[in-house]
Amino acid sequence: GGFLMRRLFAILAAALLAGSTAAAENLLLPVFAHNAVGQDGSRWSSELYLTNPSGQPVQVTPAQLLPGQLAPTRPCRIFMPPTRVVPPHSAVVWTASGMAADLGCAEEALGGLLLSADGPVIISSRMVRHPAEEGKTGRGFLAGQGQQIPVLAMDELPRAGSYLLPALHCQREGGAGPAFDTYVGFTNPWPEPVLISIDPASDVVDRGLRIDDQEVALPYTFEMPPESWRQIQLRPARADDDRGSRGPESIDLLVTIDGPLAFYASVVDRTSQDPRTVLPVALQ
Repeated sequence: GGFLMRRLFAILAAALLAGSTAAAENLLLPVFAHNAVGQDGSRWSSELYLTNPSGQPVQVTPAQLLPGQLAPTRPCRIFMPPTRVVPPHSAVVWTASGMAADLGCAEEALGGLLLSADGPVIISSRMVRHPAEEGKTGRGFLAGQGQQIPVLAMDELPRAGSYLLPALHCQREGGAGPAFDTYVGFTNPWPEPVLISIDPASDVVDRGLRIDDQEVALPYTFEMPPESWRQIQLRPARADDDRGSRGPESIDLLVTIDGPLAFYASVVDRTSQDPRTVLPVALQ
């Protein structure tokens, strides 16, 4: 099923590129979710808001999902290139249920999402935490705790260089559990790999860092494969002399990339489960 979906997306992307015009715009949603399982067993889903500032209709098409994961449990009987037409001087909502059908009847999906538009359009996204089949209003809009995720123009992605992800909260483990969790996501939409190096720019993490619960040497360097998405969890390294929680610490993460890449951080307040999106700041 996964191979078939990837093949269909590749065919669709090729058709889009072949039929694009000079006015076409390629956009990237760095993280998109549909029924993706959260840490506490809840689900996360995305809905998109498409605004057309021009006097002509604009057609928006999802070109490729960069997994992540994609789990269709049943194939669609008919696969047609999905589109949304945004009328002039107006906006439309691409609901989570509509996105699921347009992604080939996917039951679960998580990754970056490439979009193609044949005219000027402004797109934003909200990723919402909801119980398994609940959290939708009568019109199918998602209701619940949410996180705004910006949609980026492909030609405006961070280029090779050094960036700061500022004020990320993390905490050594204590009996009551951490007050904050921090995740960093990377989306590579290109056909070439991108080399990434991350290192705390603050000295509060004086005894190392854990990535996905594995202590790593700093700076930590890894390669993002072509057309892929990855999210990692950051925590301070464990220490033998820690007795209980030391309280949350705020770190600035230095991220160096050797090619264009989308990346972001998500800081989750575990008291309210409220997520905060942190975007990279280019260093001068």
